[in-house]
Amino acid sequence: MSGTRKSLGNFFTLLVMFPLTIAVSILVARILGPADRGIYAFILLMGESMLPILFLGFGVGVIYLISSEKYDSRQVVTSSLLIGLLKGALISVILWVLWKYQMLGQTAKEIPPSVMLPILLTMPLSGVFSIAKQVFKGNSQFGLLNLITVVYAIGNVVFLVIFVVVVQWGIQGAVIAIITQKVVTIVAVMWVMIRQLRPSLRIDMGFIRESYSYGIKAWVGNMATLANERFDQLILSFFASPTLLGIYAVAFSIVRFCGYFPQAVTPVMFNIIARTDDPEKSAQLTAQVHRAMLIFVGGMTLVLAATGYWLVPWLYGHEYDTVYIPLLILLPGLFAYQASRRVTSKFLGASGHPGKQSIIEGVGAIAGMILYLILIPPFDIVGAGIGSTVAYLVSTVLALYFFYQIVPRKSVNMFRVGWRDLIWVVLKLENSLPIVRKITGRFTRKYRKKKDKQSTENPQENA
Repeated sequence: MSGTRKSLGNFFTLLVMFPLTIAVSILVARILGPADRGIYAFILLMGESMLPILFLGFGVGVIYLISSEKYDSRQVVTSSLLIGLLKGALISVILWVLWKYQMLGQTAKEIPPSVMLPILLTMPLSGVFSIAKQVFKGNSQFGLLNLITVVYAIGNVVFLVIFVVVVQWGIQGAVIAIITQKVVTIVAVMWVMIRQLRPSLRIDMGFIRESYSYGIKAWVGNMATLANERFDQLILSFFASPTLLGIYAVAFSIVRFCGYFPQAVTPVMFNIIARTDDPEKSAQLTAQVHRAMLIFVGGMTLVLAATGYWLVPWLYGHEYDTVYIPLLILLPGLFAYQASRRVTSKFLGASGHPGKQSIIEGVGAIAGMILYLILIPPFDIVGAGIGSTVAYLVSTVLALYFFYQIVPRKSVNMFRVGWRDLIWVVLKLENSLPIVRKITGRFTRKYRKKKDKQSTENPQENA
């Protein structure tokens, strides 16, 4: 399958999730209000943050050992899922102790037991689901994984609509929706695994040891990535009320929508570069993708900046009027990360420089942590936004510095965007989807003829 087709598979999966994610965000925010929206954000953060921290890279090891065929997935599925279950149980106990003794911060203090305890009890299910996805990745079952992702998103919408919108149970309904979604998803995933893999029930301690041994090497880098993406909200929840966390969480969720294009393209770009022996071709591909992302992500950023002041209250309600301030502060940093750093960092990892990639993640995480601790206590959501943006900008500049250490600056065009970059994207879509050519063919026909003529006159240059 071509790189473009794989990108399109990822993109169309995200395209299905895009309106669903927006719908969930708006529905939950409007009905719950900022305070309960902050509590909802916190209970989601507990799973998204604590699971990767205490898994110590085990999931990365699972992917590597299965994909490299060092272990047969049928023989190690039970071992993998058992670790997921036990780790999830351990995390739930740790969080319960911290919450009981009021050591999780200001937002957690205002969460009642009827909300916190059911979420903690489902942590083992989250651990199993997290590892199950790694098994599918190791088996290269990306089509199945995309299907599970879409079904999971649809289930999220359905159960939130039932328990929050229709029944109107508020934050308690959101909790029931989360639990129902997890139970249904786990049952479905287990059924698929048993039907397709017919796993052995044997526990392979050698596989577990090797998974931790390999995964721990990537764990530090993954923690740096997590710090870049989640620690602003975690630290904000420690010092601020649920209302402020709810406002900031809505702003962050809106800005993250700008990352749908890079999220679909950069993993496939990584695989293409990793298989390419020609450094010049790899650099040119990276520069082309970089310019395309500047156009698409930059366009979305400008639209959000120009319309957000009116659009956010219209969609989310006037309780969220203040969302525009942190949204505006977050936009430059997320634009730099999604359009530039994500692309250059993938190039560094795929071209044999994972150490530089880890340094970028680490510098961004350290800069962010320092700024969050300095700025959040006095300036709450404004401080969190400034800290996040500065951290992303610093790490983006560092990524470009490392890129230009490897690739001479004059040999590639990373920033001078033009119509040809937009046409390049359209041509890629046309080559993979005939329906796109029917729509855009007459606009790109002239460019195609010119390109074909250049290839005929100078085949070596265009090879």
